Amino acid sequence: MAVVLAFWVKMMRYRVLQITWVLAFPLALYLAENLWLDAPIRAKFAGVPTLVPEPLTSLWFAVFAVGGVVCVVLVVGLVLVSRHRGISSQGKLATGMAVIVTCAIWGWWFSSTSGGTSAASGAGQHRHSVTLTWNASSSPVVGYNVYRSTVSGRGYVKINAALVKDRLGYKDENVESGKIYYYVTRAVDAKGKESGDSVEVVVTVP
Repeated sequence: MAVVLAFWVKMMRYRVLQITWVLAFPLALYLAENLWLDAPIRAKFAGVPTLVPEPLTSLWFAVFAVGGVVCVVLVVGLVLVSRHRGISSQGKLATGMAVIVTCAIWGWWFSSTSGGTSAASGAGQHRHSVTLTWNASSSPVVGYNVYRSTVSGRGYVKINAALVKDRLGYKDENVESGKIYYYVTRAVDAKGKESGDSVEVVVTVP
């Protein structure tokens, strides 16, 4: 009986570690792709679809909710791991770092991809906008997509609901006073494939 109990305790110990790492690694990988890898990959391979959800869409809220739930589970798992006497200090340290880094990336992802202002923060304030213009593509295209980020060189999120056609400009009315925004455009051909990023435009909203 004692042998069976010891085996069960050992299995539960590794089960907690396994669940924690299985949840932390995929979430951190997906969020890191959104923040740091999506733009370079799409710039090099124009046909690759983006994995970054548009701000405040149903998909964005789904990713936000899943990330939040996973972070809560990770914190609970970390508490269980830290209190388990059978887990080595190295295992506890590595698990703690994994949980902290994953939850920190989730918070960074939220601040980088949420975009827009809330109704409460925008009430009573002067509304600002950014007007963008660009040169026509030298290749045959059917329109353009406009991307924005609050971080230079990465984290771009598409802000136009429909393909920009028959004009070489776009007005972004969803900006906050005092913030810096980074814009790029991508041409779209008849097959729906996007080009690489244009030259980044930096705009400071007064």
